[in-house]
Amino acid sequence: MKNLFVFAISGLLLSSLFSCGSSDKQDKATFENFELTIVDSLQIDHLGKLYMIDLKEDQSEFLLYDILTNEFLRVNKKGEILQQVNRTGDGKDNYQSDYFLTAQYLDSGDILIETFGQQFIYDGEFNLKEKRKTPYSPITNRIMGSTVNLPIGKWMFSSIFKTEDNRESFSENFGLGYPLLSLYSIEDFSMLARTEFPAESQMVLNPGSYNFDSPLAVYHNGELYINFSSSPEIYVYNLPSMELKRQISLQPEENYKQNVPSDPNENFGKFFNRIIYSTYEGFNFSNGYLIAWYKGGAPKEEVDELPRNVVGQPEFQALQKKYEKYYYQIFQDENKLWEGYMDVKLESIRNLMFSRLKIGEKEDEVEKDYEVFYFYGVNID
Repeated sequence: MKNLFVFAISGLLLSSLFSCGSSDKQDKATFENFELTIVDSLQIDHLGKLYMIDLKEDQSEFLLYDILTNEFLRVNKKGEILQQVNRTGDGKDNYQSDYFLTAQYLDSGDILIETFGQQFIYDGEFNLKEKRKTPYSPITNRIMGSTVNLPIGKWMFSSIFKTEDNRESFSENFGLGYPLLSLYSIEDFSMLARTEFPAESQMVLNPGSYNFDSPLAVYHNGELYINFSSSPEIYVYNLPSMELKRQISLQPEENYKQNVPSDPNENFGKFFNRIIYSTYEGFNFSNGYLIAWYKGGAPKEEVDELPRNVVGQPEFQALQKKYEKYYYQIFQDENKLWEGYMDVKLESIRNLMFSRLKIGEKEDEVEKDYEVFYFYGVNID
């Protein structure tokens, strides 16, 4: 892969970042060699609105989706477009919908696309091989690239309920007491293991209606790591038993504002909660270190001044943009080494952390005649 950019945080910025302090009060010199660095990039000769959907485990191929044209792009590690195809709507090889939930590479080289109630399995060149109804329904509030499914070899981890189960009862209880976290066989849907939300999670300790999103999941060194966006812990599971082995307390500092259930009697309560409260946005592993990040929140008094009968107005968007800052944490084993603000929004899929921007770049200030994804890592000099 072309190593187009190696962009380390400047000495001045590093000094500023690491002077923010760490939770364990160790000497600052212990951490002064940490860098969040662009270790590689993917430059694509394409102009549209591309989203990274998935990648092969060896990073030899990337699956992207252009929301402006409804096209999937298969791209190799040199950034060359291998295929550009629209599979929406009716048609011999199409997934018979304008939307999809998830799309992933399988170990076999096939591509699996899940819609509402159906799965479509394509070969590596998007020729339809199999269409099948699924007995499980994923729980996610995202479409066109949800991370609710994570293929692990011949298995699929997902947050799902059985299609024949009572959805109304499930919704009222936010899935509490229901074994949502599931591992099943990709080949025949046979269920391998199921488990409920951990008893220590915020959703169980303080039940109600949250801005629920898919659990963030990473398969690492033979273990499954899961984070729920409203709960500041990472839970580690054994596979295939889905037995909870341990949890990692993320211990966020003062910029983290714990999410609480929204008031069911308040108009658009969930939308206002998204501005006030923090959510974990991602985590991954790099060079033996765990890195996690969360979004800060706006002061409640400022949010309370917004009109309560509408969302999406200019003043709503301005407040959201003003306080949408991301705070990063670095762990060694389960010990937090550092936490602080970085002017970049990372995303995470499988074993990759990436962003559309370099540190400090603003989307509305950067013009390019190509599309690029920057791959980040935690490095030590």
